[in-house]
Amino acid sequence: MSRPDVILSFVRYEIKRAIARRKVLALIAFTVLLDTLPYYALSTAGTTLIPGSAYPYIWVAGVFAVQPLFLNFTAILIAAGAMSEEYEQGTAELLLSKPVEKNDYFAGKFLGGYTLFLTILAFNIVLSVASAFTFFGTQFGLEILPGLFLVQAFAALIFYSLAFMLGELVRRSSLAYIFSSAVFFSSFIISAYMDLIYTLTGKTIYKTIRIYLPTSPANSLPIQYASPLLPQTVGIVLQFVGSGNAIVPTLDLSVAILLVYTIPAIAVAAAYFWFADISRKMS
Repeated sequence: MSRPDVILSFVRYEIKRAIARRKVLALIAFTVLLDTLPYYALSTAGTTLIPGSAYPYIWVAGVFAVQPLFLNFTAILIAAGAMSEEYEQGTAELLLSKPVEKNDYFAGKFLGGYTLFLTILAFNIVLSVASAFTFFGTQFGLEILPGLFLVQAFAALIFYSLAFMLGELVRRSSLAYIFSSAVFFSSFIISAYMDLIYTLTGKTIYKTIRIYLPTSPANSLPIQYASPLLPQTVGIVLQFVGSGNAIVPTLDLSVAILLVYTIPAIAVAAAYFWFADISRKMS
């Protein structure tokens, strides 16, 4: 039976282990750049790019602009090495030789990495709002931020789970990063091609394919949640950062597609971890 205190210990262990890696610090530094420099640049550009009426809602630029690429890729970078690096370093065998359940180890590793991702996500939102206040004055619509945080966290779970699964299956961090990134960027590129072909041919099959690619619900869900809760003025800002339109037609369909990808990925990772042998240190 799983013990919450043991799981929490592994959560803390995974967070400390991940923070010790330089790539996590690089992600934090990159978040600071993404959420400060663009606002400064926009504030010096006057009203030629974004009208003054949109200034009270310009916080959405930083919150939404990072969703398609940065947040999803951050989830991949954190999750892909969570399991695979333990096998490479030989620490998986050591940790599982202790009187702990496999379920506790698996849950702690998964939740620990995801907690770290949530921390970066929250940091991005707070820093975006702070920069918007600094350069553009009082901001409105901030009451939706708690819900938006949860929606963005859920939307990114698809690539976190896929990367976590691949890390467990291949058990080599370099391969896990390559395969996870390939899935992400392939979906991103294919989506653009499907949109172009649909525009040229008008055949709905290409539009349907685009809808069911993993990047589509991940990028659509936050917009579908926030758009009805914010004034139309926000649409100008969203269009400016390239996040104005949802690819998936409905919020419920976005949630369903995300679950179809996420649940099997977690299940496959758990099943393989449970039944496969724990490898010794890999060279």
